[in-house]
Amino acid sequence: MDTPREVDIAELELFADCTKEELRQIRSLTTYLQIPKDRVLMREGTRAQEFIIINSGTARVLRETDEGVTTVAEIGSGEILGEMALLTGSPRNATAVAATDLGVLVSSASEFRSILRIAPTVADRVFQTSMERAARSELQPVAA
Repeated sequence: MDTPREVDIAELELFADCTKEELRQIRSLTTYLQIPKDRVLMREGTRAQEFIIINSGTARVLRETDEGVTTVAEIGSGEILGEMALLTGSPRNATAVAATDLGVLVSSASEFRSILRIAPTVADRVFQTSMERAARSELQPVAA
């Protein structure tokens, strides 16, 4: 496994407008993990228990369709996973799999809520991302 490089959260776009105090508090609410390629990060239809920020590497987002499993997105450093189900309380609407070895920051559901309270700019970006994803009624497959 190529060891993913841990990126400080201050370098991620999600946290670009945070104060030093907000960054300090957010760091205490995230856990850095290394995930090997092909590991499932979350599974479609399951209950949300965590929020994931891709620190380094790439993840593939998959959905079950009538034709089988379809790749609907590939996401990389600084992008988020799992926010929609945590915000709505609904089951996960996609499966996410490590396309490469990953470095991720993980927060529990309660830590996620704390991050949103601590950093309004992060909350705004998370809500915006979630609304954009929800607005895509028909997600288009990504070429493999």
